Amino acid sequence: MKNGITIDWEDWFHICEVDHLLPRHEWDSYPSILPEATKNILAFLAARRIRATFFILGYCARRHPDLVESIARAGHEIAYHTDNHQLLYSHGPQDFQEDLQRGTTLLAELCDRQIHGFRAPQWSLNRKTPWAIDLLIKNNFRYDSSHAPMPIIGDPAFPEVVHGLKGSEGTGSIWEFPPLVLNLAGLKVPAGGGWGLRTWPISLIIRKVRALNRAGSPATFFLHPVDFTGHRYDRSLPLVKRAVLTYGLRRPLRSLTHLMDHLEFTSLSECLERLEER
Repeated sequence: MKNGITIDWEDWFHICEVDHLLPRHEWDSYPSILPEATKNILAFLAARRIRATFFILGYCARRHPDLVESIARAGHEIAYHTDNHQLLYSHGPQDFQEDLQRGTTLLAELCDRQIHGFRAPQWSLNRKTPWAIDLLIKNNFRYDSSHAPMPIIGDPAFPEVVHGLKGSEGTGSIWEFPPLVLNLAGLKVPAGGGWGLRTWPISLIIRKVRALNRAGSPATFFLHPVDFTGHRYDRSLPLVKRAVLTYGLRRPLRSLTHLMDHLEFTSLSECLERLEER
């Protein structure tokens, strides 16, 4: 079974809950890592003949439309990651509806294809935002990848396997691709990207992926542009944020390369097609 490989296509300064350190009105003045990172990402994937899903931030698409077009031309899936990396529970339903319409229109124009996938910043589509699934269904999204089955940023009760979610009004359903987690001493921890992929032994991650695959579910991995540049954060971020963002920053690509020797990867849209063929 092929597993999902995804990129949250955002810049180094798109960090949740630190607006006082990286205010939105200054974003345009910050140097972007996306030209370098995108070149490296596309080369990494092309060398392995892998098609990935790119969750594109609307702000970055407006700043770098040529890069979005290059991602689409390379055959990768274009999906949506909100307009400006705002946590979903800081939206209201009307704001989110406008965000979805604005972002999907922009991306569809850039890549000449319909947008079917969504991921919320910092996994913030959760029990605080029950209206969000209804709006994704209303806007013809086929899948979401925001339900993190772990504490603090998600809910440990969320399923770890790919599953369907019904709208609250019974008007439709959508697929959910949760990020990969490990169960360590009764605690669910991230393993498909970020500090989890940089920390846990690869053997544990492979074992968990194979268990999911035997259960009929692909695993979902996630990377960020900073993983492909080694960018160092030079601002006074809170200690926990700094540790999560920078610990073992060079390791994700080494880990992923090792995983690719043992597992198969593709975009979430292709994973979904294979699930629907059963």
